[in-house]
Amino acid sequence: MRRWAGGLLFGMIVGFVRMAGAEGPETPTVNEIVTRMMAKNETRQADLRGYSSERTYKVEYKGTGGEHHAEILVRAEYLPGGQKRLTVIEESGSKVICQRVLRKMVESEQEASEKANRMQMSLSPQNYNIELVGQELIDGVQAWVLRVSPKVDSKFTYRGRVWVTADDYAVVRVQGEPAKSPSWWISKASFDWRYEKHGEFWLPEKSVAASHVRIGGDAKLTIEYGEYQVMASDRARAVTTAQLVDRASVR
Repeated sequence: MRRWAGGLLFGMIVGFVRMAGAEGPETPTVNEIVTRMMAKNETRQADLRGYSSERTYKVEYKGTGGEHHAEILVRAEYLPGGQKRLTVIEESGSKVICQRVLRKMVESEQEASEKANRMQMSLSPQNYNIELVGQELIDGVQAWVLRVSPKVDSKFTYRGRVWVTADDYAVVRVQGEPAKSPSWWISKASFDWRYEKHGEFWLPEKSVAASHVRIGGDAKLTIEYGEYQVMASDRARAVTTAQLVDRASVR
């Protein structure tokens, strides 16, 4: 009798587990994740009419010649069509680093905002080999983890990992290394980009890049993006308002 009862209980548990698994959401394929992400990105870009922010670029270098620091404050404006206007407001620290490193980075970012370069950078099956390697909780958000490598190496492509949110299919983090070294002087480089949600939009929150210089020494670049003033379409504002109302009612 006990064996029969034990077998019945075990069978019920197995049945419930199977039912729970059958009712739960299925893991999408990597193609489904990327396709949904690209579609959502198109909608978000259409709804994003523009934004502005003040961001701080900082460099810390330790190596040949001792320690050096530099910092610049940049006014960033996102324009319709995806282009950016970046204006250096002030700078401090090493003049050499400000002129030859930080200002050059701002120029490169401006160049990368051009349409052809944006297309080359965009995460898509056309530009990258993409593999789904798992799912993680990142900053309280469930995200799919993708391993990516470029089909063509260039200064605008990268290899590494990309975290895509499971609820709205937005990139929340990118971690990796450039496909091509940005300069002969740099023998090794890596980066970690993080994004934060503002209404319906995921915008850069913080970027940290590290590099080793061939002549000796290590450099760390940090970009802090500050507060955003976002201009959105009527549809995006309505969605954001509805979400805020829902959250308030839950509380």
